[in-house]
Amino acid sequence: MKFEIGGAEFIQTLILPVFTESLPELQTIRESFRGMTILPHMGARHAVTWFYGRSGEPDILLVGLGEVAKLQSSFLREAAGNAGRALLKEKRRTASVSFEALQSAATFVNGGKSDAIAAWAEGTLLGTYSFDKYKKKTDADKDSATDTDTDADTDTDTDSDNRQTVTVYFVGEESMESREAIQRGQVRAESTMWARDLTNEPPNYLRPSTLAERTVERFEGSKAQVFVYEGEELERLGFAGLMAVGKGSVHSPVFIEVRYCTDETKPLVALIGKGITFDTGGISLKRDNDISDMRMDMAGAAAVLGALDILVRSGAGANVAVLVPSAENSPSDRAMLPGEIIRYANGLTVQVGNTDAEGRLVLADALIYAHRIGAEQAIDLATLTYSVVGALGSKLAGILGDDELVQALKSAGEPFGERVWQLPLVDEYESYLDSDYADACNISRVGEAGVITSSLFLRKFVHPSLKWAHIDMNGPKDSSSAKGEFAVGATGFGTRMLAAFLMND
Repeated sequence: MKFEIGGAEFIQTLILPVFTESLPELQTIRESFRGMTILPHMGARHAVTWFYGRSGEPDILLVGLGEVAKLQSSFLREAAGNAGRALLKEKRRTASVSFEALQSAATFVNGGKSDAIAAWAEGTLLGTYSFDKYKKKTDADKDSATDTDTDADTDTDTDSDNRQTVTVYFVGEESMESREAIQRGQVRAESTMWARDLTNEPPNYLRPSTLAERTVERFEGSKAQVFVYEGEELERLGFAGLMAVGKGSVHSPVFIEVRYCTDETKPLVALIGKGITFDTGGISLKRDNDISDMRMDMAGAAAVLGALDILVRSGAGANVAVLVPSAENSPSDRAMLPGEIIRYANGLTVQVGNTDAEGRLVLADALIYAHRIGAEQAIDLATLTYSVVGALGSKLAGILGDDELVQALKSAGEPFGERVWQLPLVDEYESYLDSDYADACNISRVGEAGVITSSLFLRKFVHPSLKWAHIDMNGPKDSSSAKGEFAVGATGFGTRMLAAFLMND
């Protein structure tokens, strides 16, 4: 998918983003397609309608934005994603969308022309994303291979080998502002797609060590410094939870630290991502019929790495440490056993009540380490509980912690449709984590409030001086259908929210 400003000799498709209320005003279609009826549903959110032109005339593609009163800034990206997929399905090579149409939509959500252009480029790329690198390619696929129009030295690590090249022309007056907007949208999309790629990878192609290698490769030559700790270094640094979780697998655990400190006048922020590359549940084996999606138990790690990628590629001023404890949770004769007691670097002991509550055990190490390196704020993202899906569904992530930090993250995520809902840290529930043999148990003895009790467990490892927020993203980590800016599979949730939070700071 490529983007240009201006036009070509012949544009195959004219894209018109429309509101339900604006349909009667579409005189262009009425004049060019006499006898065609324009129906109200054609302007509905996610609606895609083709009007095919006569010989020598371009086709018109209507993409619905819904009602003006209900418009959200993320809807423009949704419409762009829907349009992009429609172009691919119809095997179009060229299409255009006007600045005027985009700016008209953006004004209803207090956005400007550049915001609208960035959103359209971003949504087009995200909506046409697919993870098909392991599928056999036909000769036709190879002949129509394409890449996004980006800097040649940028490795997006995103597979698009079976998609034809489509050039989308933004029609309007060319300016540096417009070109920068396209670039901004591309960077956000490509970093999010990298996060999707990491999350979608099958477990035999993404072990903890592989995740570390991908991270090193991604940031090589940039201002980000990557440190990978493994083996005896984990013990030296006191990562007891990570070592306990990872000892059952032949694929050893690693702890990844990436420092990006281009503005040290800002407080150090630790972004922590759960990096369990596959979660069988360990000895407390999962009972689901299909646990193949447990390869996505490192979606939090992918999100924090993707967010950093946006910062690095944008040249943003920030003071960030990305921390990823990564392991494979597997049963074996060496695996962590229910009843084991783990002694953490901060002196707390934890009894393992269930080996399938392993994510909080590795996050605890990272939270302790965040304070040790001088972080003033810590944000952790994790696919931590099923309870959050039952409570909030697949469109919202749960967030708990410092109220000010929670509100800042909520505001940062909303423009991208990355929505979070604050849940309370109920102190009375902390007793549910009591253990007869250790300072705490890693799972509640009461079968309720799983999102809250898991967060209360994490809070035990947060130093009082540290502002902290926990995001349980298990619901929105993936999508079951291709719609709007989402493809089937990983969504890259949290990537743009975290980047915006840090860039707006």
